Amino acid sequence: MTPEPFSPVGYLEWNAQRRPEATAVWDGRDIPFSELLDAVRAAQGALARIGVEEGDVVGVQLANTWEYVALELAIPDMSGVILPLPPALGRHELSWIEEKARPRVVVRDPTFDAAQAPRPRSVATDPDRIVEIALTSGTTGMPKLASLSARLKQVTFEGFTSRLQITDRDRVLPMTPLTQGIGGMCLYALRRGAALVMLREPRWTPEQCLAIARDSGATVLVGVPTNVIRMLSHEAIDLPGVRGVAVAGAPLPPEIAERWEITTGIPIWSFYGSMDAGQLAVGSPSDPQPKRWTTVGRPHDVAEWKITEQGEICMRGDLVQQRYWGENFGPFADDGWAHMGDLGFVDDDGFLHVVGRVKDIIIRGGTNINPYEVESMLRAHPAVVDACVVGRADPELGEVAVAFLVARASVTHADVVRFLDEQGLAHYKRPEALHVVDELPLSGPGKVNRKMLREMADARPV
Repeated sequence: MTPEPFSPVGYLEWNAQRRPEATAVWDGRDIPFSELLDAVRAAQGALARIGVEEGDVVGVQLANTWEYVALELAIPDMSGVILPLPPALGRHELSWIEEKARPRVVVRDPTFDAAQAPRPRSVATDPDRIVEIALTSGTTGMPKLASLSARLKQVTFEGFTSRLQITDRDRVLPMTPLTQGIGGMCLYALRRGAALVMLREPRWTPEQCLAIARDSGATVLVGVPTNVIRMLSHEAIDLPGVRGVAVAGAPLPPEIAERWEITTGIPIWSFYGSMDAGQLAVGSPSDPQPKRWTTVGRPHDVAEWKITEQGEICMRGDLVQQRYWGENFGPFADDGWAHMGDLGFVDDDGFLHVVGRVKDIIIRGGTNINPYEVESMLRAHPAVVDACVVGRADPELGEVAVAFLVARASVTHADVVRFLDEQGLAHYKRPEALHVVDELPLSGPGKVNRKMLREMADARPV
């Protein structure tokens, strides 16, 4: 038997046949592939009994649990469309999303019994059929709903898991919700025969994550740079079985990557994409250390990509959704490319560097300031845990830079200016004001909400 392409349950059946007692999911205990397959069939039976039919949208709002994994497999296999709903969504967002996607049912408390009679397999998967509706970040309003086809998910699975070098000996721990893009990527590891490790608690903490990684025997952690920064603040990091950490969602500061590897001895690398456009590039544990720390890996072999004359990263092809759910348009501009909104370049070795956001560039008196450069220097200050630099409107210069810091000790604006001067940063790039906060606000998994910080900067006294 070989796994059926485009069918996640086909891969599950293949793994259950060849390794029935091997662990598929760790959720406080080892759940083998054979048991997970039974649970998938029971879930399909339970959904069919409440009226779910071919083409129906089924919402699932759960934390990272084995039940979510079973439903994520079951719904597309019975020709439904899964709508992952992050547990943190409020009533306002939920009402809008449910009005737009019109799910037949939203599962929040699954009660299917794996002992129930299994439901027969549905027809073979059409590669172009939409199998998932994914929420985009929605930083400028309500999120759009991305339409993910079986083909898009197949090519993403093949590229992502091969770059991460996932095998059936791995145990992959998603540090972000499975209902969102980065955590959802981890589900592809199951097709390779790897086990998935569930955190279960909806609120991530470094203490719980480190404990579960140790207890479950996790080998790969996947999350956002914020997870790594907060784990580094923990007194003891004991991860004897972990061979690598992969992050996305926001730039991985090279100084954080260096601190992580020096502290733990565990390789760290990045991958890159967006829910609107798709996954473009993925790093690998075998990449040279300087590339792991400063790039987001190499573009997928099947990816079509280009860098515009202005330096913006663009992509198209099978990795990109064709249209948003309920709309007659997709993420493409008039030139036929999906513009990522990020500035970058590909070096001579084929690695993609992301150097900033088009809209995040601060223009001070006609001169550009890349906030990522300033943030990188600020994080090197011994009192600084994390940093974000945004533009504030100025009547003479147009914009000036303002820094928001999470600090482990007292730090003043004068301290920061003196430190940046010692580092050799140009005067015009230095923050004109400094605000210390308990934590940086997030607009998605690991993404700092720069829009909110810009509003805070404009509202605070000069």
